Amino acid sequence: MERRYHVCGILAAALPLICPTAQAGYVFSNGALSGEATLDLGAANIISRHVNFGTGRVDIRNGENTGTSATWQEGYLKPGLTLNYQLNDDWALVGGGSVVSATTLGDGDAGGFSRSSDGKTAVEELYAGVHYRQWTLTLGRQNFMVGNGFIVMDGNLDFLKDGAYWLGPRSAFRDAAVLTWDNQALQAQAFSLRTDSDLGDFRLTGANVDYNLNDQVTLGAMALGVATIADSSQSTQRDGMRVYDLRALHGVLPGVPNLTLNAEMAWQKGSSSTTEYDATAWYLQGDYQFTSLPLQPTIGYRYASFSGDDDLTDNTSKAWDPLSKGFIDWGTWLIGDVVGNYLMNNSNENVHQLSARLQLNDAFTLGAMHYQFWLDKNNFLGTAVENKHFADESVVYLDYAPNAQFYSSLSYNWVKPQAAAKELFGDDKPFSAIELYFTYKY
Repeated sequence: MERRYHVCGILAAALPLICPTAQAGYVFSNGALSGEATLDLGAANIISRHVNFGTGRVDIRNGENTGTSATWQEGYLKPGLTLNYQLNDDWALVGGGSVVSATTLGDGDAGGFSRSSDGKTAVEELYAGVHYRQWTLTLGRQNFMVGNGFIVMDGNLDFLKDGAYWLGPRSAFRDAAVLTWDNQALQAQAFSLRTDSDLGDFRLTGANVDYNLNDQVTLGAMALGVATIADSSQSTQRDGMRVYDLRALHGVLPGVPNLTLNAEMAWQKGSSSTTEYDATAWYLQGDYQFTSLPLQPTIGYRYASFSGDDDLTDNTSKAWDPLSKGFIDWGTWLIGDVVGNYLMNNSNENVHQLSARLQLNDAFTLGAMHYQFWLDKNNFLGTAVENKHFADESVVYLDYAPNAQFYSSLSYNWVKPQAAAKELFGDDKPFSAIELYFTYKY
């Protein structure tokens, strides 16, 4: 999942809800043909200590414990091209593509998901389609996001040979089809998306609708079905799962313009021949900005809940499946840069999140966040525990964004194990990470 910015390969004019941020590259036109050439690049250096609370980093490919510290570097290049051919006032042909070249150096990430020299160069996006008035149809490898990425955003997990696990430059869904209707305030999409094998090689097919209510709130609803790709040996069984989602984003109360509210509720239902699904996930969030004070401080609180399963022996799956969640900003939806990357994955957890941010000037933002992680049920990945309080993570970060193209961040993250983590890992050292990275988008 890509850090900080979600890079969309589809023309922003055609799909504004799917591609919320579009950076201008080299724009060209020749008669009816127009297009944009882009180049994204990023690099990171991460230093992690007391990995897994002092028990050490475990390589997931061979189970080897490589020690309690990990220092590694990641980098990627992503050239891209989008095209638009205007047939007449109503019809246009659209298309585009991109290639990602990524690598990991050093010890490999702290979770053991990548090693030094992991990386490859491969096609990321490659799609074509047609635009007619309010309608756009695109087919092929492409990016797609619903809401703020709570359930649907990232189609590639950047595991193993992909390289750059932490930066996560690959996010496109493969073998995808997206039909979009854009009527300004009211927008809708029908979609069919296939994930990569690291996510479980499954297909999401459904529909989504969003309604902007006078810029006071954006209301949304989605329904989708999940199907396992039967011929994949790496697939995770999700056949018969049905997902329903309701949300209210960017809500502003009359008379309180500095308070922003977000809420979402989702259900996983349905059944296959062997499994019934009965899971829930939801969150409530409020952020308040003191615009009249120096540095315009913003404070926020969010409570997020992802159901767990209290009986792993029956045929009912009650643990929330994060499917293809994405990353758009600190804590959303990678909850905790250490816990969210290496320990928990938006399932069987309840999280209190406190945040504070100062706008030092037009380019620099200083922020801090604190998370308290509690297990929803008394087990961790199937291992029983007595206490549900897992860990507390804190982060202090400095963001630097002098313009729309360049972004850099330096952060210090540390996780204090609580009763559940101490019971599971048998150690109580703070799991920490210093992260320095940048991205540039031309």
